[in-house]
Amino acid sequence: MNHISWRRDFDHAVDVRCAVLTLCLVVLSPLMGRSQTSMAVEGHVLQASSSSKLPGVLVMAWPCGLAASTDALGAFRVSCPQGIDSLTLSCVGFDTQVVVSPASHVDVWMEDLKVMLGQAQVAANRFSESEASALDQPTLMQALDRTPGLESLDLGAGMIQPVVRGLFGSRVAVLEDGVPQQGGRWGSDHGVLVAPELQVASAWVPGGGHVWMGPEAVGGGLRFESPSRTNAPETQTRMGAMVQLGQIKGGLHALHIASTPKIHWHAGMSVTGFGSSQVPQRRFAYLGRVYQLETGALTNTAGLSGHAVFGVERETHAGRTLTWSMRLSDVHQGLFPGIVGLPRQGDLSPNDGLLEIRLPNQHASRIQSIVKWSGAETGVDAGWGYMLSGSWNQRSEYAPPHAHGWGPLPDSDLSLALEEWTAFGEARRNSAHGSVGMQFEGQHVTTTGWEFLLPSHRRMRLSTMGEFNVARSRLSGRMDLVYAQQGSHSEPLYNSEGVVVGTDVRALAFDTLMPGGMLSWQRPFSWKDTRTEGMATVVAYGRVPSNHEWGANGIHHGSFRFEQGNPQLGTEWAMEGRLSVHNGTRSVGWGWKTQAFVALHRGFISLTPSAQFAPISHAGQIYAFRANDAFRTGLEAEMSHMSARQTLSITGSALGQWDLQTGLGLPFTSPAQARLSWEGRTRGGFAAQLSGLAVAPAVLTARNEDATPGALLADITLSQTTARGQWTLDVSNLFNRAWLDHTSAYRALGLVSQGRWVQLRFTTLLKRG
Repeated sequence: MNHISWRRDFDHAVDVRCAVLTLCLVVLSPLMGRSQTSMAVEGHVLQASSSSKLPGVLVMAWPCGLAASTDALGAFRVSCPQGIDSLTLSCVGFDTQVVVSPASHVDVWMEDLKVMLGQAQVAANRFSESEASALDQPTLMQALDRTPGLESLDLGAGMIQPVVRGLFGSRVAVLEDGVPQQGGRWGSDHGVLVAPELQVASAWVPGGGHVWMGPEAVGGGLRFESPSRTNAPETQTRMGAMVQLGQIKGGLHALHIASTPKIHWHAGMSVTGFGSSQVPQRRFAYLGRVYQLETGALTNTAGLSGHAVFGVERETHAGRTLTWSMRLSDVHQGLFPGIVGLPRQGDLSPNDGLLEIRLPNQHASRIQSIVKWSGAETGVDAGWGYMLSGSWNQRSEYAPPHAHGWGPLPDSDLSLALEEWTAFGEARRNSAHGSVGMQFEGQHVTTTGWEFLLPSHRRMRLSTMGEFNVARSRLSGRMDLVYAQQGSHSEPLYNSEGVVVGTDVRALAFDTLMPGGMLSWQRPFSWKDTRTEGMATVVAYGRVPSNHEWGANGIHHGSFRFEQGNPQLGTEWAMEGRLSVHNGTRSVGWGWKTQAFVALHRGFISLTPSAQFAPISHAGQIYAFRANDAFRTGLEAEMSHMSARQTLSITGSALGQWDLQTGLGLPFTSPAQARLSWEGRTRGGFAAQLSGLAVAPAVLTARNEDATPGALLADITLSQTTARGQWTLDVSNLFNRAWLDHTSAYRALGLVSQGRWVQLRFTTLLKRG
């Protein structure tokens, strides 16, 4: 059976069995002994491999047999009338631990229990943030599009651009093995080069102010984890193949994981080719001109992507764990001619080949290396872990010279090139009562090309942070200090006759030192009679502006706008409250979960139309980065009923974002959505899922932003699981509806989203002895 399904079923079983054991023993234990005096023991339970808190662990006190369970922070308190001589801690998925003659406070580290389930071997996986939720859909795009509060911007293959609670780009953190991913992340078109098919775990974290995710996590963030001894302890090979019609696409991936008593290593590779997007539309209008699409294809949006990963983990004689890993990514794809300059009708002629790439196009590459090592179990270095990462990102955009505008034509097709060198380091000490540490991040970015957008710049961040468990609550804080510097840039200013009429100063040199940080309070709560649990969070945080918001001054093809930065922008401060409530994980019956947030932002930075026009032909009105106070609020909800053979679920989300100065919405505010889904399963491994998505009209818009009509969409998924693997057939946008995605940059051209596509894929997991 598919390893994702096994993991989901196993996680359900773990939580349900632990909860049932806890409930029964808590109810029965008062009958086993009564007295006027008592002795109490309190403490925390942690996962030994990661030092993360473990909720739902059963703690039995002997000889009286009274029981308690750990809360969301891994804390417990248990007592016996005549004193406690030992504790027994147990939960499915971990080795049972016994503590003899415990003190009044005791912290326990539990070892993962390896459990064999058919082809898959599963170990419990935990993430650093208590609000994290695993993304367990078959593909990352499906996970983003089917999870309330999340969306994806389709950038082809090999690039991801998540939208978290209406925010994206530099306001959403993306971490791979704990390392923030950069790569010129601004706008909707500059995605992160990540290969989810070569990862073994992923999660999303809602909201801002997370201590270990860095200051970019304003809307929230995503975490990806590579294979390790903790999350993939056994030797195995994961493989998959995919072919798609509608938008032509095909891909292969393989990931091998090998484990011995001393060494754990993995290696994997994936390749994908994709044709141009297909839309149920034959014409669009841009700057007053109507263009024809001969075949319904968005011309020149095909591409190729490739990724490779390698990592080795070794346990040293001193009891330390040393890990080294490397990732390589390369994506080459065409760009729709309508996003570069003013297109000619001839530029929109269909491609000659399915995977043909012509001008304009972009080429993005990444190399990243990570070294991690843990401290010894005892001594001065006890509990400390260290991480050091270095990466190189390069992104080049090529366009026909006529897209340059007035003046002499350029002598090359290179319109924009960005080369980025990044270093990241972290030192962190985990304990039962919290964690402390430091982070360092440095970037050196060089930009060239005839289509100026952003000057060369440097940026460094130094952060100190800590989180502590106090009275069943968690207090966290981080102090950031950011130094940024950018160079100057100017070029001749031409008129329509090609005559120099002045100097176009695009950027002035400047440097600045600016503070940021966060402070949060979290408190888990529960009602044992209804099994309702939740988490309340109050957080204040500050985000230092990005270099793009400070120094941009040119045409951004991804947004079809001339964007102008503002070097006077200061730290963006916010106060946010979050509430998450659910009725626990259940394998049968009704289950529900709801999340809500409210946030008040002081100096929220957004693109605002100005009263000026760009000094470049066809560039139009200038959109400037300005800081205005803003208010944001949202709600995500899920409800499902699960039985042995079928599951019925409904999910939904609603988001509101307002500029308090104008009363208008913030740009690209996601409209409300609701998804109804039914899945039926047979004993033979066959499953069918029918789902419908309702997207409300987007009427909360910013100045100069058009409203977007609503849409009703339908999807079908058929799957067959056998001993050899799983076959899956997906049909998206079943009725080939023409609908506008409000968060897509193509909406500015009136271009609808991808039409119907049909995808067939096969995945398998081969276990080795």
